[in-house]
Amino acid sequence: MKKTMKHVIALMLVLVLTIGCFAGCGGNGGDGGNASSGKPENIKIALVGPMTGDNAHYGQQFHAGLDMAVKAYNEKGGTQVTVDEYDDKNDAKEAASIANKIIADGGYAAVIGPFSTTCAFAMAEVLDEENIITISPSCSHADYVKLYDYTFRLSHVNVYEGKVAADYMKDKFGSKKVAAIYSDNDWGIAVDEGFVNAATDDGLEVVANESFIIGQTKDFSASLTKIKQAGADSVYYMGQYTECGMVLKQIRDLDMDIDVIITTSSYTQDSLKLAGDAAQDVVFMTAFYRDPANTRLNEFADKAAADYDATIDNFILRAYDATNWLLDAFDKCESTDPDTLFKAIVEVGEAGIDGIGGSFTLNSERNVERNFFFMEWNGDLNDPQFVQIAE
Repeated sequence: MKKTMKHVIALMLVLVLTIGCFAGCGGNGGDGGNASSGKPENIKIALVGPMTGDNAHYGQQFHAGLDMAVKAYNEKGGTQVTVDEYDDKNDAKEAASIANKIIADGGYAAVIGPFSTTCAFAMAEVLDEENIITISPSCSHADYVKLYDYTFRLSHVNVYEGKVAADYMKDKFGSKKVAAIYSDNDWGIAVDEGFVNAATDDGLEVVANESFIIGQTKDFSASLTKIKQAGADSVYYMGQYTECGMVLKQIRDLDMDIDVIITTSSYTQDSLKLAGDAAQDVVFMTAFYRDPANTRLNEFADKAAADYDATIDNFILRAYDATNWLLDAFDKCESTDPDTLFKAIVEVGEAGIDGIGGSFTLNSERNVERNFFFMEWNGDLNDPQFVQIAE
């Protein structure tokens, strides 16, 4: 009799625990849930980027893009999204520290960010161990999704960007002797490698290959003089907008007769404002441009300007699209369990996404495929804008 009673009590306890779990258990990153569907009532996202310092523009653009996406999502009702924002100052040590804090705080469905490849690798080393999904709007290093299981990004692979630049120099500039100026970090080294290999394959002679340190190098005259003396007819700049303005001005000051192509990371009006008329005849690469006929993009740009005093570029658009990609996947699977959510992100990406920053597709290697465009300055110093180069 005692044995039978123990079995009855054990069975009742299992039943109570099971019912309790169905009623109240949310996934990782969830807060409570809908009793009938199990869908969390709240999900929490971390935004990571350089909110202060020399690269604050990128973090602020991330903030505006994510905030626009989250506000639109929350206005629909149902599951609500909350965001905690972290400033990594574009410093790898700071990024790793933030990753540990995200784990310690707990409850995050995913991380949007960070900006740079160096910070992305530092965070992934920590977050991937805890199965926390990260979607970087801008990390482009080929190894980012190869080495880590829970990582995504909206950027094309940086090695491919280098190839596109080399092909443009050959086909459009008619270059024979080419040079490169690249940032001495994980991202810059990878882009440069792709460029040098592609240039060699295209039969171009790489006569100079110069590195610089972001935030420290101000004087590029030694590198530019070397490039000039080597007889380069074109140069590819791989770095951020602050140094881009410096390089273009110093090319003009040295009276260099050379074609210039600029990486996607410097496709921002800040480059034009810093360079001024030194941006004349310079080609800027981008994975998007503001087509006057694109009503949806123009409405987005107007809202970004009105609500955030922000000008649209790759970074605000990719932060917006990255956030919507995550939220569309969440709506598909109605779960913040990392493996379930991961699978939904892949499925949404493979089906193709019509993003505000252009359409893109996730391929079988978990890399994003998208088109490139080539732009130039409109020549207006008072209202500098980019216009597409006719192909």
